[in-house]
Amino acid sequence: MDVSFDFKSRRAQVWGSATQAVESLPATTTDMEAGFLVSNPVNVRYLSGFTGSNGFLAFDASGCTLLTDGRYTTQAATECPDLSVRIRPLESSMLELIAETLRDSPSGAWLIESSHVSREFHRDLAGAIEKNQLLDSKLIVENLRQRKDEQEILLIRKSIEINQAAAIATLKSFESSWSEKQFSWELERNIRELGGDGFSFAPIVAAGPSSAMPHYRPSGNPCNSYGFMLLDWGSNFHGYASDITRMVAFAEIPDSIKQIHSVVADAKQAAIEAVKDGADLKDVDTAARGLIKAAGFGDQFNHGLGHGFGLEIHESPFISPAFDGQLSSGMVITIEPGIYLPEIGGVRLEDDILVTDDGCVVLNDLSNDFFQAG
Repeated sequence: MDVSFDFKSRRAQVWGSATQAVESLPATTTDMEAGFLVSNPVNVRYLSGFTGSNGFLAFDASGCTLLTDGRYTTQAATECPDLSVRIRPLESSMLELIAETLRDSPSGAWLIESSHVSREFHRDLAGAIEKNQLLDSKLIVENLRQRKDEQEILLIRKSIEINQAAAIATLKSFESSWSEKQFSWELERNIRELGGDGFSFAPIVAAGPSSAMPHYRPSGNPCNSYGFMLLDWGSNFHGYASDITRMVAFAEIPDSIKQIHSVVADAKQAAIEAVKDGADLKDVDTAARGLIKAAGFGDQFNHGLGHGFGLEIHESPFISPAFDGQLSSGMVITIEPGIYLPEIGGVRLEDDILVTDDGCVVLNDLSNDFFQAG
């Protein structure tokens, strides 16, 4: 799939946001020109296309410079042809290159991604740049990443398409001897054969009572020992994630699992109907959580309702009672209510949702019904 991003426009938006952030600070803090150092590798990729493991972006009034090391000389030139690039000399550390770049800039104050860098890095950089001030960037890039552009939505749709097809193929070829781990391996093989780049996160393949643990990890347990299984999986396509959860049936389903499956399906639908541009995050959560509570299972729904995703599997916004905020058109989120009964099993159903001006679009098209294996 041939998709290109307007990195220049993204960088312009970030620089504008960074400038506004500095201007909002007390005058005594910002009596000098400020720059912005981006250190989160995901944010570096979002703003430049650079996919190396060691990269920083230094913004100031003169433009943006990519800082990396010699392993990525050719890669940086290929992926970021429109950027100035500085390569770390072999005899220097990355911190020394960053400090030199910041000192050479006319900017006397620098916004840094405090939520990403370590306390040690902050201390050492502050000491190395002498009189320059370090200021918190307050998630400038992450806030921009919440709303996806058309190219990002295309990649997410393709990731979801691969994800669904891989699960269907895996279930069709299912063998009774498979363990949870074997199922996971076969699922990843199918994702890759269909054009994906592997899992977007470690999958949850949880048979029987293990499904009562929301973030269980696959084991050597046979998949079909208890008649049902929870499957939470996602593929990665050109850096973009998908994230879906469904239930699988191998035999007759216990009545207790059928009951909570029905409640969870209704709760998911209620939340989806509450999703729209401007919707309060807590109101969307309440739409599902209130229904589950009314059914008598409030204490058994013990996690947030959903989250944003894109270049990362968990991104802002986070939909739960703990987070304030509103949905905006262009956000891509999950809706994933669940009920978990210790020693019996759990049910979670998860859809991938695009928020629109007048509501939302469910990007996956799998039925809520139990998957049938074999």
